[in-house]
Amino acid sequence: MAQKTATDPQIDMARSTYAMPDGRLLHLYGPHAGEPSWPQEGARHEVAFSHMRWHPMRREWVVYSAHRQTRTYKPATNCPFCPGSPDGELPVKDFSIAVFDNRFSSFQKNPRVPAPIPGVDLAVAPAAGNCEVVVYSSDHHASMATLPQERRELLLKVWGDRVRDLMAMPAVQVVMPFENRGEEAGVTLHHPHGQIYAFSYLPPMFEAMATSFREGCDLAKFTGLPDYEVAQTPTATAFVPPFARFPYEVWIAPKQFRHSPAVLNAQEISDFASLLASVAGTYDKFFGRACPYVMIVYSAPRGMEEFFPFHIQFYPLLRSPQKLKFLAGCELGAGSFLVDILPETAARNLRTFEDRS
Repeated sequence: MAQKTATDPQIDMARSTYAMPDGRLLHLYGPHAGEPSWPQEGARHEVAFSHMRWHPMRREWVVYSAHRQTRTYKPATNCPFCPGSPDGELPVKDFSIAVFDNRFSSFQKNPRVPAPIPGVDLAVAPAAGNCEVVVYSSDHHASMATLPQERRELLLKVWGDRVRDLMAMPAVQVVMPFENRGEEAGVTLHHPHGQIYAFSYLPPMFEAMATSFREGCDLAKFTGLPDYEVAQTPTATAFVPPFARFPYEVWIAPKQFRHSPAVLNAQEISDFASLLASVAGTYDKFFGRACPYVMIVYSAPRGMEEFFPFHIQFYPLLRSPQKLKFLAGCELGAGSFLVDILPETAARNLRTFEDRS
């Protein structure tokens, strides 16, 4: 039986939490219809575990999750994120936003300690943390651009609530919501959704950014440049960074320093929600097709709340309607990005197609 917990009194939205038969948690945010009812205990998957190995030359952790090879891949029918789908994750009649522990998680809340690798002198560690799926809507055909404004505002609150909850786990150092859109971005389920990863270590990008922000790099000095602005609201700005690595890369940042979506006020939530739709819709209009992208929600790692700014980065995977931006030898081998369009030109082009619907 699923156990429902009380709605969280710290957030200004309804949240109901249920325990799935396999021990994972489901959080339903906002109104939903029907109470979840899963198959009886033992009818779900066997829990699998990951581990990490240290890459001595790149000086970074690599996570190994062999069980992910069997994850759901482009189902022709019975989308597991549609409400009431047979053997799906969401056995309710309807929902607003659903968040649940990923069935094929790369990180675990209670990981096993891995054994040393036979014959190899290499550091290993448990893959501590968590991975969650965030389903934006019960509508299989919705997108960030077409969601109602109220739903995007709820999504901002959900991100904030999940960051707050996951950062309460002692092992977690940083929490990163993100969305991969389109098959070109590796999507295997087309229902509108994102993910949230809680890391027990600082991934390389976070580590580099933290060093820069700690040493005085100020994101605000890049948000008010007219030649790079795409759209703005009273409290937030969407802009092409003058150092963009991807053609038509766009960032969204608040005009006042905030370290997490959990601390945005009502106006900031509304403005960020509007700019999320504007950026995603502008990409579709500009390229004349559903634009594949990766969207990253950055917030402060543990202990860095005073200087690490919350902001969102969009990496579109197109450089023209029919041409993909591939990471090739120079990017993957050397870490040096080659970009085919100047950031100021990209900003000017996007402003022309800005989606204000």
